[in-house]
Amino acid sequence: MAGGTLSEMAPGQWQIETGQWRLLVLTSVERDWLRMMIPLVPQEEAMPLAAQLLEANFDRTREARFAFQNGLLWGMYQHRLSTIGSEDLLAAVEQLQQLHDRGFQQAFEDLADAKLRQIVVALQDQAKTLEEALQLLERLYDEGVLGTLQSTREDRELTLQVWRLKLTRLWHEADSPQN
Repeated sequence: MAGGTLSEMAPGQWQIETGQWRLLVLTSVERDWLRMMIPLVPQEEAMPLAAQLLEANFDRTREARFAFQNGLLWGMYQHRLSTIGSEDLLAAVEQLQQLHDRGFQQAFEDLADAKLRQIVVALQDQAKTLEEALQLLERLYDEGVLGTLQSTREDRELTLQVWRLKLTRLWHEADSPQN
C-alpha cells in the first residue's frame, strides 16, 4: 500500500487510494465485522460474465469474492474483527489487488475460451479442418465481425496471432471423433 492515501470517510469507514485503485474499508455498525471492497467495473459490463465470476468465487478467489452492489462489480473481503490478524489483512489486500488487476479479465478469458470451444466442436462436427477454422477466423476479422475495423495492421496481426494460438490449442484439446 506504499504511496496510498488513507482518509476516514465516517466513523468505521475508511478509504485508501493509490494511483491504480481505491480500497474501501468498512466495519459493521456493531463493530464486529470488517469488510474491504475494491471497485472493478460497472455492473452492466460484468453481467454477461456472471457465471464465470461465480465459478471464480468457487475456484480461484480464495477469501476475496466478486460481488455486485450499487451498480458496480466489486472485489470484496469480509472477516470477523475479533479473529482477524495482520496476516489476514495483508492477504486480503493482496487478493483484492489481484482481483482488481486480473480477476475480471480472467473471467472474460474463461468466457471466450468456452465460446471458442463450442465453435471448435461445431466445426469439427462439420468435418472442418483446423486450416479451414483458421481461415474462417481471418475472414471474420477482415469483415469486422471480430476485432475493430480501426485496428492498425500490427494490432490486427498481434490479435490474430493470439487467437490462432488459442484456436489451435483448443482444436487439439476438443473431444471430437475428428481429432
